[in-house]
Amino acid sequence: MSGTTTETLTYSLFGDSGDTDKYYADAAAFTDEVMERMQEEEQTIEDFGRYVAENNLKPFDSAVYALEFLMIGVLWRVYGRRAAAGSVCMGKLLSSLYSMRNRSAGAKIAVDRLKGIAGTTVLARSRRLAGSINLSLFRRLIGWLRASGEFGPVSKRLAVWLEFLNSKLPSESENMLLRAERLGFWFERRSRERLGCYTPGVDAYIVNNRQRLKWKENRIFCSRERVEYHLNMVGAEIMNRAFRSGFSATKDKRVFLPVCMRHKSSEACKAVKEGEGYLCRSCSKVCQVNLITAMAKKYGCKVVIIPHASTAFGHRRIREGEVGIVGIACVLNLISGGYKAKEMGYEPQCVLLHYSGCIQHWHPKGIRTTIDLNRLEEILKTGQYFDS
Repeated sequence: MSGTTTETLTYSLFGDSGDTDKYYADAAAFTDEVMERMQEEEQTIEDFGRYVAENNLKPFDSAVYALEFLMIGVLWRVYGRRAAAGSVCMGKLLSSLYSMRNRSAGAKIAVDRLKGIAGTTVLARSRRLAGSINLSLFRRLIGWLRASGEFGPVSKRLAVWLEFLNSKLPSESENMLLRAERLGFWFERRSRERLGCYTPGVDAYIVNNRQRLKWKENRIFCSRERVEYHLNMVGAEIMNRAFRSGFSATKDKRVFLPVCMRHKSSEACKAVKEGEGYLCRSCSKVCQVNLITAMAKKYGCKVVIIPHASTAFGHRRIREGEVGIVGIACVLNLISGGYKAKEMGYEPQCVLLHYSGCIQHWHPKGIRTTIDLNRLEEILKTGQYFDS
């Protein structure tokens, strides 16, 4: 990539070494460190797991619960001041309007315009915090996340934590929130030390694109802070570990690729539409989509090119446990994508794009993106289904 292109990147898995193997080793090692730190919250995680079971809610691996507890602290640190200044009624109104987005092309245009206005005005307001997080402020945080239109699956999970905390004595629940807040501050500092070499361009990108993103529907998404990249890197590692057995047990497996990976332009690409996505027709020997399609075929997997993350899983829930997917995505879509996949009945794994460069969000002309093919093949190999 040219120097100009490099300057536009928010993150790159090549880091300082130019070798993505080092990224995956660093991410795995730091995830181990995070999970070791989370042992201090073992009782909280166990209590939450019991609450989920007693209320017949969808269970997850305890490691995912630990990730969610960490998310409370990180997202409070990033958005707490804005959440404190937000209106609960406005948050409910905006989140309800977003649900109308997919009704028609006209509705999408109107809702996106509203989202851009809200993201630049009411959702950007902040208030000086007099103290630490408490139940009331945590409720406001969830409301703000919903109102942003960027944290749908995450806000649903945090709403379960709010119900859990409400079932506890006030002193106990607020003590848990304070520990989550302290954990968030620790994670921000430590993740920058361990993963910061992969996110050097985030701060400059936000500053340089502030005016361009004004009034745009993706303003909040594209202005996410470095700690949120690190959270998603760790979250991807945790979810891949937690969901691996479910993925391996599925007979039908698919790989979802973003359009930004195509070697040719949308006009020149010969991919044909099928359902919510497109199927590769091998029109370019050097295109990674073509290479991945050929690789996946060896393992009996279908490859689908997805126009946008919001359409990746369709609109109908499938029968749970039947279909495994490997989602290829940029860092900020990883945690939400994992939750959304599970919500729709899929058993997910993910592989990170080396960097983000799609024309929809990150670059005015678009940058072709790539992945570590060995990483993908490793997942496909270990996920082979054997009928007993």
